[in-house]
Amino acid sequence: MNKKVIFIFILTIIALVILALFSFGHLSDKRNAAGINPSSLKPVSTETANKENASVAWNLYRNRDVVENYYSVQLPQKWNVNAGKKAGSYSVNFSDGNGTVVLMDVPDNSTLELFILSQQEPQLKKAIPGYHRVDYKKILVSGNEAYELIYQNTKDNEAYETLKTYIAGSDQAGVLTFTVKQSSFNETYSLLNLIIQNFKWENK
Repeated sequence: MNKKVIFIFILTIIALVILALFSFGHLSDKRNAAGINPSSLKPVSTETANKENASVAWNLYRNRDVVENYYSVQLPQKWNVNAGKKAGSYSVNFSDGNGTVVLMDVPDNSTLELFILSQQEPQLKKAIPGYHRVDYKKILVSGNEAYELIYQNTKDNEAYETLKTYIAGSDQAGVLTFTVKQSSFNETYSLLNLIIQNFKWENK
């Protein structure tokens, strides 16, 4: 090998290592963080809605992180809302639990429901101790095909219940996940359902 060939070979190896770090390693978090639009974290409006004779104050967030996947979501003002790990996502904490709003790729050779049942739920069963499905059904969210999955699990000897909703979009799917203590789930469900039903894609 002459020096030029060796030099090109070394550059190729370096480029592959850098690509791997940005795709899968610790640098991938920096790449994802770079895609987060600061305006997505600022509520664009507030409003008050009545829920079972109780007044709930809401913040409306418009996510503008990922082109073709703009969306809006309303979250209670009392909740702590932060950017998620990837562009196009939120992480939330509230008195009864926590949750996330994320974007999810669905392979072109699959449907949303098939992907949930063949890929997503099997992964949940493997990753979550004491996973037990409570309910699964097809619903509509702002006119979009969606699927609601409710499951129970245990953590540190405490029982939890999770509401996970997958909402079809023109490019990616939106996934809203909320986990609360099992003892609080029924009373919290109506509030969580309001959040889900007010999720809207804004690609136009």
